[in-house]
Order: sequence, then C-alpha cells, then structure tokens
Amino acid sequence: MNTIPAALRRSLILKSAMEEFKHKLISLGLFSTVLRNVPLEGNNEIDIPYIPLATSTSKDFDGTYKFDKGDMESRKITIDRRKYQSLTYTSEEKARQPYFDPITLGRLKGAKLAEDVLLDILSVITAENFGDAILTRNAADFDTDDIIDLEMKIDELEWPDSPRGMLLKSSYMANVKKDIKSSGGIANFGFSALGNLPNLLGFSFAKFNRLPHNNERLQGFVVYPSAIMVALAPIAPTANVIKQLSTYTTYTDPQTGLTLEYRAWGDADTDASKEIIECNYGFGVGERKALKRIVSEQ
Repeated sequence: MNTIPAALRRSLILKSAMEEFKHKLISLGLFSTVLRNVPLEGNNEIDIPYIPLATSTSKDFDGTYKFDKGDMESRKITIDRRKYQSLTYTSEEKARQPYFDPITLGRLKGAKLAEDVLLDILSVITAENFGDAILTRNAADFDTDDIIDLEMKIDELEWPDSPRGMLLKSSYMANVKKDIKSSGGIANFGFSALGNLPNLLGFSFAKFNRLPHNNERLQGFVVYPSAIMVALAPIAPTANVIKQLSTYTTYTDPQTGLTLEYRAWGDADTDASKEIIECNYGFGVGERKALKRIVSEQ
C-alpha cells in the first residue's frame, strides 16, 4: 500500500512539476518581458513596462541637462488564459499501486503544462504582428553561415548587442550542431543540459520543436526581450470554493518567480481523488520591431 503522507505527496507533486515547468519555459527570457505573480485589482488588464530597442540620441551639454519623457515604455495586456493539468485516481487504484509515483506524475504534468503555455504564447508570432521574415531557409540548408548573416542583419537594424536571442526548431538546431562538428569545432563548444547551443555570435539559443507554423511556415526567430509581453497571475479561489477543497496552495520557484497553483478535493460518490496543477497568465505583442521570423521555403 502507498504510505506517502498526503501533505508530502502534494509537496513532491508541486516541486517536481515546477522543475519541469521552469525548464520548459526557460526560453521565455529570450523573447519576452515577463511580469510574475501580478496582483489583479479591479479587472484583468495590466500594463507591463519594458526597455525598448532604441534609446534617445545623446545630447550636447548647453548649460543645462535636458531629459526625455522616460526611458521605459509599456504595453497593456489581458490576463485571460487559464491552463491546467489534472490527475484523478480512486481509492482502489491508489491502494493497488504500491509504486504510485507522485514525483514522476508531477514532472510529466509540469512539462506538458509548460509546453502548452509556451505554444499558446508563440501563436502571436505572425507576419501581421512582426513583419516579413528575415530569412527563408529549409532545415537541411541552415548552418552557421546563416547565423553569421543573421548577426549582420541585426547589426544593420541597430539592435543592442545584448541581449539577443534565437529560438529554433530541433531540426534547425541539429543542423547547426552538425556543421560545428564537421568543422572540427565541437570540442570548443559546451552544449547546455537541455541540448541548446551555447552563446554564439552574440545570440543566446533555445529550441522548441512544437513551434507553431502559424500558417506561415515559422521555423524560428531572432529576438530582443521587448517583443512579447507575458504576465502570470494566480487566481485564489473564493471562500465558498475553498470550503469545497481539501487543499489549495501555490508554489513559487525561488529562482525564476514562476508560480503554479494546486487544488485537490475528493468525490465521495465516485470514490475518486482529484488534483489540479494550474497556470493563469496573459500575453500580447510588445515591440513589433524586436522580433524577426525565420521561415522555411515549403
């Protein structure tokens, strides 16, 4: 019989879910300005401040210092997304599963939730929002020469040298790795634990194989963090709902500030335990010139 205490099992599920959740969402920092644990007051809209690509021209001192209106800009977004992963099991199923593994379950649930959240956010990357593609290339032809060309194009657009990011589908990332290997440079590169390229030519890299085509053959993009605005806002249940739950809690990762919510209750009629891991968030287009798309030829 499974003898893991309920409180410990809850903690293990949340912590293991968060580990995968934050690993899968690590690429958010490349392409978005993220506001975490936003308290909503009055409505579900919030202004997210961000640092734009360009700053004002340097001034010549003429006896007094002059100041522009402000160096920060902001975008208003609506927090209207609510995704969750569910887990249910009966008393009999739990009793007959001596290897009931909350850590593995939490890890799988957290990973899938993060992937679905990321897929949702990436849906805004379209020509309508960010203009024409900066590069059209199939995966088999994409290599380090293309990264060099992209660096040059971004330089010509006068983006800041840092931070610059590049997110690619796995097939594109793999071809770059093969190109580095064939050139004999593989020994000088340390790939991340997630299999991403190290910083190269001023770009930080991430891969996401579920990158949506968005009906435009999207395969990747180069980006500055002001391109997309994201906010996370846990929604606490009302007092009446709390009475119906056996547990409600949140878990915030101390390193990233990302928060997951956890709800649990039992259904006596079906002899089932029900558990939810949830993420409440919103997103929107930020600075339109801060992202350039990479698309395939076909």
